[in-house]
Amino acid sequence: MRSFIVAVATAALVIGTTASAKDVLTGPVKTHIGPVELQGGYPSTKSVSKLYDELDFQRATQAYIWATPLVAMEALRSANTSDWGVDYNDVGLVDGYTTPVVSALTGNNTTIYAAVFTDLERDGPVVIDSPVGVYGVIDDFWQRPVVEVGPFGPDKGKGGKFLLLPPGYDGPVPDGYLAAKSKTNQTMFIGRAFVKDGDTKSAVDTLARIKVYPLSKAERPPETRVVRAGDRPLNSIAPKGFGYWQLLSDALDKEPVEERDRFFHAMLKPLGIEKGKPFKPDDRQKKILTEAADVGFLMAQTLSMAPRLENASSYPGTHWEWVLTLDPSQEAPGYTQLDERTDYTFEAITIAEGMIKQIPGAGSQYMSAAKDKSGTWLDGGRVYTLHVPADVPAKEFWAVTVYDVMTRSMIKTGIMKAGVSSHDKLKANADGSVDVHFGPKPPKDDVNWIRTIPGRGWFAYFRWYGPTEKFFDKTWTLPDIVASK
Repeated sequence: MRSFIVAVATAALVIGTTASAKDVLTGPVKTHIGPVELQGGYPSTKSVSKLYDELDFQRATQAYIWATPLVAMEALRSANTSDWGVDYNDVGLVDGYTTPVVSALTGNNTTIYAAVFTDLERDGPVVIDSPVGVYGVIDDFWQRPVVEVGPFGPDKGKGGKFLLLPPGYDGPVPDGYLAAKSKTNQTMFIGRAFVKDGDTKSAVDTLARIKVYPLSKAERPPETRVVRAGDRPLNSIAPKGFGYWQLLSDALDKEPVEERDRFFHAMLKPLGIEKGKPFKPDDRQKKILTEAADVGFLMAQTLSMAPRLENASSYPGTHWEWVLTLDPSQEAPGYTQLDERTDYTFEAITIAEGMIKQIPGAGSQYMSAAKDKSGTWLDGGRVYTLHVPADVPAKEFWAVTVYDVMTRSMIKTGIMKAGVSSHDKLKANADGSVDVHFGPKPPKDDVNWIRTIPGRGWFAYFRWYGPTEKFFDKTWTLPDIVASK
């Protein structure tokens, strides 16, 4: 019996091997990249080149998505230097409401902002002395919170000396500082000050009091350079095509390689991007990287504008979505939130714990919509209305802003107005509700109107500042944007 079983098993193995060998040997194999020629079961010389090109292309498209948060930060830092002359440890101050001349990922035109970039590898521990009245977050360059500043931070909104420690730092930490360790050498502090009763000057002056200096110079701190942007333009959007990879190479060269990212570094190596080595791709690599950047952009755009995440929908039955679908740590049980962070960082920048904390009357909450009630993409050539019901659950104020689908920045039109807010003198309906209009031509009463551009898609952010209980329990809801017939 035993010899019979062995004979049957051997025959089956021979038959199976012969069948599979026949399948493999009789190429070409039909694939989505075309036929792959074989020679005795091996890819032909031509096919080897073809498969490596496809392998590198696929890796590059996924590396594009993986790198989205890092490249966005590097693009913003680089633009601050080239367009505004802001260096590390400077305070870059937008000394007025941001306007569409500033191309920044979903920039906000209702608060006053300042930014500080640090290089902890160059300077060692750095002190950021933040005054009372400044709210914000210090993120590492993968857009993970290092520490929050303001009511949600360890300063509890009373201001304090934040001490940023570089990766791997094991030196002494003096008393009197709010110490926090970064996982990257570069960090960004984005701080904001709210305008009270139209007094923008006080908000600007508050941010101008931020001090930045290396801990090594704490006994005699140098004067902090405050660079006021004025009405100068800024273009902080990562370039399309090949330029994306130059920014990525520059950023990776400044940062430590984290355990979670080692496979991506391995994927980039055959494409000419390797930490510590100059980025000099050959013609083949450059062609693949350029094409992969175009496809990677579209993939990232799809993940962001048409997310398939279970927690994306904010008001079920409408097309409003949560802007932030990820945990600020970017980690979930069993995986790192790759799609979630792409959903956010393709269209926005900087992440804070306060953005997800449900504390009535504090912080802010954001939703976005890229489709109208029918599920059609918002079109700059059509006319739309957003009905904002009365008694918006926002203790401070609310705002709606329009962004261009390609730049993800405030829409640039002849009137250079990209949004409206409850701070404006809006025309209200008899019941206290407000109708906000969108379209290429103004309605009879254009107070509540935001101009759009024919031929260009757009999306809207609705922001609640100091969201109240009715926001969180959803007894107040925001309806869809509706297209005019």
